[in-house]
Amino acid sequence: MLSREPLDAHQDGKPQNGIPGLKHWRYDLVAGLQVALVALPLSLGVALASGAAPITGVISAIIAGLVFPLLGGAYIIISGPAAGLAPALLVGMLTLGQGDLEKGYPLVLVAICLTGAVQVLLSIYKVGRFVMYFPMSVLQGMLASIGILIIINQIPSFLGILTPQAKSIPEAITLIPAQIMGMNPEILAVGGITLALLFGLDSDIIKSQRWMKNIPAPLLAVVLGGVAGWMLHFPEAYLINVPKDVLAQGIHFPNFSEIWQRSELWFALLTTVVTLTLIDGTETLATIAAIDKIDPFHRKSDPNVTLRAMGVSNILSSLAGGLTIIPGGIKSTANIIAGGRTLWANFYCALFMAFFVWFGTDLINRIPLTVLAALLIFIGWRLCAPRIFLKVFSIGAEQLLVATVCVAVTLYTSDILSGIIAGTVTKILMLCFDVVKALTVERQFHTSPTEPFSARVWTAFRELFGDPIIRIGDGRTRRRGSLPVMSVAAKNMKHPYKIYLSSLSCMNLLKLDEKLKALPNHRDNFMIILAGHVVDHTAMEYLHQFRDQRVKAGHNCVILGTQHFLSHSDHRLAYRVSQSDDALAYG
Repeated sequence: MLSREPLDAHQDGKPQNGIPGLKHWRYDLVAGLQVALVALPLSLGVALASGAAPITGVISAIIAGLVFPLLGGAYIIISGPAAGLAPALLVGMLTLGQGDLEKGYPLVLVAICLTGAVQVLLSIYKVGRFVMYFPMSVLQGMLASIGILIIINQIPSFLGILTPQAKSIPEAITLIPAQIMGMNPEILAVGGITLALLFGLDSDIIKSQRWMKNIPAPLLAVVLGGVAGWMLHFPEAYLINVPKDVLAQGIHFPNFSEIWQRSELWFALLTTVVTLTLIDGTETLATIAAIDKIDPFHRKSDPNVTLRAMGVSNILSSLAGGLTIIPGGIKSTANIIAGGRTLWANFYCALFMAFFVWFGTDLINRIPLTVLAALLIFIGWRLCAPRIFLKVFSIGAEQLLVATVCVAVTLYTSDILSGIIAGTVTKILMLCFDVVKALTVERQFHTSPTEPFSARVWTAFRELFGDPIIRIGDGRTRRRGSLPVMSVAAKNMKHPYKIYLSSLSCMNLLKLDEKLKALPNHRDNFMIILAGHVVDHTAMEYLHQFRDQRVKAGHNCVILGTQHFLSHSDHRLAYRVSQSDDALAYG
């Protein structure tokens, strides 16, 4: 790996995108080559998992690399097709094509194009931050569902079974026993060894070796699998098939006219667009946030600009017959390890991938389908491994419940959007139940007549979705009549700027975020006082991030009131419910 040169002379001393970033071409070029070697098999595998021709994944990766660096939004991200959207694309193709993948693909391209247009529109209205407050338990459930869907859909290819794609997940599960009985031993052996190699190379002991930093595990596994397939003389039916003349045989175009003429497809199209937009948005923003944390130059991505870049990329990709495009965690991490500095690494990656496809088709077509299936099963396992559920459970049993509902409904309906809706509804009902319960306890200590149950439910919804600020600074926000002003002893804090909060959840975090971003910068001491009925995990995580940001900026910031809440676990970000008979009566 090349040693790092002194930082450039930009105002903050950090590598920038655009023309100034071209000065880092030596680092980005080398990184682009290494990332291309990782991105090529991943793109081929994602296309197969989506039910599309392998070349479509490469097309989308090339377009992403050529477009993203020109639009910016992030600094070290590598974008392209991702396994997270494969199940949604597969379902969309089967639904729009009424069970025929070949007929469904030109129609799902229309959905991808519309998804890109929606993303551009959302970025204009700067709603990229909305996804950051998506219920974390639902997000974990969605990702786990995607992982399970990927694994189930790849079992036939992994076993060497050449059958049409099952139309639903329950149907695919019922077919597994028969597929195991009819498996091809040689195919399974190659796939099994590849899968074992991927898990072995992912161990901490192996990853700590210096030589592993320069040899991407997916590339090594695919190369060895390809050699095994060549030595065993696998028939062409069990190998990947990329056309030698991509321009003449590999490009398909969206069929807008058929969608327009067949009104019975409009609802399915709308559902597909909503699903793709939601998954693409959440994965995009979650990925850039994760990659920003390991960026060696500590640069901050702009979520709305990145969302716009993904939207434009998706529009262009669909028009050329490519898949959906989102930032990739594996590829972006590989870029950092290889020494990439700017988005030009994504540009060089696209050029190398185009070169590989143009001149290396014969080698690519020697890759067995079972090897790519093993790679996808490995990726799927990382999304739904037991440790993921154990981590969710460590935060709280209610988090595991929401995630499990999301997974169960997704598998039963074969629809990711249905699972997301079910998980979100479960989350809202749980929060509403706890607030109503707390309100009922409060009413028992008052002499006023007990209000109807329906009124308490309505009060709970207003509290969960309304402005959570009771009082901020010297101003006051009117909520449910006149509320008492609390006094908190400011120990070791001179003239603290107090922020009193009611129930706080992922449902009303945006309103809080708008107010906190307008806080005066000249104040040194900030005091957040929790005085509501519930504070969920997403809200706790937000408050801790806000406190850390203030402390990092040189201010003092404390969070008070947690002692009046019952935590659902020992986790510092656990969901909390008020255990006081009056959540506003402490000081």
